[in-house]
Amino acid sequence: MTTYQGSNVYLRFFMPEDAAALLDLELRNRRVFEQFSAVERDDAFYTLEKQSGRIAGWEIAREEKRNYSFGIFLHENDMLTGDISLAHIVLDSQQKWILGYLLDQDHQGKGYMSEAVPLVLEYAFKEADIRQIEAGVKPTNAGSIKVLKKAGFQEQGLVHNLVKINGKFEEHVMFYINRSE
Repeated sequence: MTTYQGSNVYLRFFMPEDAAALLDLELRNRRVFEQFSAVERDDAFYTLEKQSGRIAGWEIAREEKRNYSFGIFLHENDMLTGDISLAHIVLDSQQKWILGYLLDQDHQGKGYMSEAVPLVLEYAFKEADIRQIEAGVKPTNAGSIKVLKKAGFQEQGLVHNLVKINGKFEEHVMFYINRSE
């Protein structure tokens, strides 16, 4: 099992045995994650079966080079504390890689995501041969904006009605980063 090491956290691809920990993470952070995630989260989402299915889907997508989803784990106790993903999307004829992440509310503000983002960028640029990555952040999410800027992302601007969250389209500040040649 390959891991990507930071000082306080490490990343690895999700495995089937992570389903219970992923469900626990989602349940503990339900109210917070639902404010930021475009993923539909009805009651069926919060089941072990659904989380197992998500992990199985991520594994297939990784094999097809369409998605790379990592768990963010603490070194001190191997606790799953978040997830970070690179998703390949095609809109009309335009192809994009989008970075998305969520971190346990009890672990925000500790620099864990500031460690995780460069680790996933290293994977993206060196191992997955991705050339550019974009990320969208709600303008009110100052912490996430800080994480992206610290990792070297450049701000593109504000896009209205970009992502549907809880049935409502939300504006996002868009960022991008290119692989240095």
